[in-house]
Amino acid sequence: MALYKTFIIWVCSSVLLIGWVLTQDQPHWATSEISHSCNWTCMLFTLQWPGSFCLNIDKKNICRIPENIQNWTIHGLWPLKGHYCCSCWPIFQSHLQELEPEISQLWPSLIKTRSNFAFWKDEWLKHGTCAGCVENMSSPFLFFKTVLMLRLLYSFDTILEKAGIKPSCNISYKYDDLHGALKPMLGDDFVLQCVKDEKEREAWLQLKIFVSKNVTLGCHAVEELKSSRVTNTSSGHPCPKNATIFYFPINHEHPEQPCL
Repeated sequence: MALYKTFIIWVCSSVLLIGWVLTQDQPHWATSEISHSCNWTCMLFTLQWPGSFCLNIDKKNICRIPENIQNWTIHGLWPLKGHYCCSCWPIFQSHLQELEPEISQLWPSLIKTRSNFAFWKDEWLKHGTCAGCVENMSSPFLFFKTVLMLRLLYSFDTILEKAGIKPSCNISYKYDDLHGALKPMLGDDFVLQCVKDEKEREAWLQLKIFVSKNVTLGCHAVEELKSSRVTNTSSGHPCPKNATIFYFPINHEHPEQPCL
């Protein structure tokens, strides 16, 4: 009987100790979750033009453009004022298996040393985890599905072509031509980003579209954001309004020099 009582006391003590440990751990976990709050209102839906992408890379030999890539590709969907919100939220290739054929076409890695999944993983950990506080982006699958939906919704490739704006090594465009072609679809909720080539020519590199938390076009802080650091980064600068802008063609064989 004494042995039995000792055993019961030991079990009860163990349960109380485990409960205390879990209780002590809970605030730290909760604090991590609290920091992952939706304290942002705007997102940048960013697309990149493969024809100019390699001009912005220091090590040109690591650049590649798969043969099946003929149009604008996705760079990412980025909640503003939020990065790496939850490093403990993993993503696995199986999460994207259903979407992979579509993502591979619309969101490929253009770097030889980085696989498609490595690119997608980086985008999820850095940006997707911040968007995950919104219901329709609350998992890797839903986040990437939402980004694909946005890409298909804004089919501006066709709009540019209808406006007579086509990739060329010889023909350049005025800023107003490019902006004017996209304005009927996007209003003023976008920024054109450029990069300079070796001849100091302005080449169209990215299109950044401002969308709100509910994934609709625009957000209330758009004017403030247009003049902030989010539009002038290492990935390019706002295309100058007083310069001619080149829309270089995609060169699969020599992506680093689209106009040999």
